[in-house]
Amino acid sequence: MGAHYRNELVNHINKLNQATIDSGAVGILTNDPSHWAGYGVYTIGDFQNYLEVEHERNMYKSQLGE
Repeated sequence: MGAHYRNELVNHINKLNQATIDSGAVGILTNDPSHWAGYGVYTIGDFQNYLEVEHERNMYKSQLGE
């Protein structure tokens, strides 16, 4: 993917992180494109899909008591 998509992804994550900080929460997401590329995440759409899949996976694990 091109630099444009990387910049959009980084900016999107930065906005989410700022909202997290502003709310007083402490956990933030890495905005390193190389990290996300390792998960096949290159665009905002990929990122949102990754978060949704991880959420579903964690909810399933929670139901199993893991």
